[in-house]
Amino acid sequence: MIRLIAFLALAASPAHAQLASPPGVTLGQVQSLMDQSLAPVAAKADSAATKADAAVADGLTSANRQQALRIQVTPDVNGRAVFTYPMAYAVGVKPAVTTTAETPNGAAYRNDASVEESSATNTQVVILIQRVPKTIVVSLLGSVTTLIAPVTTPVWINVLVRAPV
Repeated sequence: MIRLIAFLALAASPAHAQLASPPGVTLGQVQSLMDQSLAPVAAKADSAATKADAAVADGLTSANRQQALRIQVTPDVNGRAVFTYPMAYAVGVKPAVTTTAETPNGAAYRNDASVEESSATNTQVVILIQRVPKTIVVSLLGSVTTLIAPVTTPVWINVLVRAPV
């Protein structure tokens, strides 16, 4: 492709037209070949532009198509927290939600955040926060220990909400 562009640049210059033109090939033929090879690229660009235009027509702009926030939540006794989006999506739009919980420095555990299944709506989502120990010790004496526990204290969560395309 680079050779073809260099050829076109040389062929377009009158001073170099004799040097750049292979025998029996005209500039029009080269232009026709280039148009044919670039047609699929142009079709993909038109398709992406059409999707973007349709999204704007649906009221989804770049400002509310994707919302990323760092929030502090205080979960209930089951480790659940409801997060309401700052900007609601259109009725029927079910956005994809990704969550990441922050863990305090030096903690012997890590906080884990996930989205409760089928809880994402056009206005809110339910986030589940659990505390997982970094080191697991197993006792041979038969005692039962809960290793994963729901978090009930305030936790910082990074939330990414994105409307489907």
